[in-house]
Amino acid sequence: MNIIVCIDKNKGMLFNGRRQSQDKVLREKVLEICVNLSLYVNDYTAKQFDATDPIIVDNSFLEKAQPGDFCFVENSEIPVEKVEKFYVFNWNRNYPGDVFFEIDLVANGFKKTSQEAFVGSSHDEITLEIYER
Repeated sequence: MNIIVCIDKNKGMLFNGRRQSQDKVLREKVLEICVNLSLYVNDYTAKQFDATDPIIVDNSFLEKAQPGDFCFVENSEIPVEKVEKFYVFNWNRNYPGDVFFEIDLVANGFKKTSQEAFVGSSHDEITLEIYER
């Protein structure tokens, strides 16, 4: 499976049970990455998307996802052993956080294969880094 996460400069993901930020351009980019493939999300993450977006909403998505499927993770524990690639979107600023992305990608056998910066709708710069085994 391929995991999509959004983090701030301190690797924060959530604060007080809420996502730190969201961005329309980032969501469009996620849907572009996953075009013609399955994008799994849980109920919490589904609230970011429109009802017409091609997502599969299932709170057990990380157990059901198959190789090649995409999972947008905000508030679930990631089964690193099943992950083929990480798509890490960096907000490039600091937010308050109490849930962090604590996976050491290098120690788990991943290496950065690409990096791209783009302008979001709410952020002047968002950086996408892709890590592969």
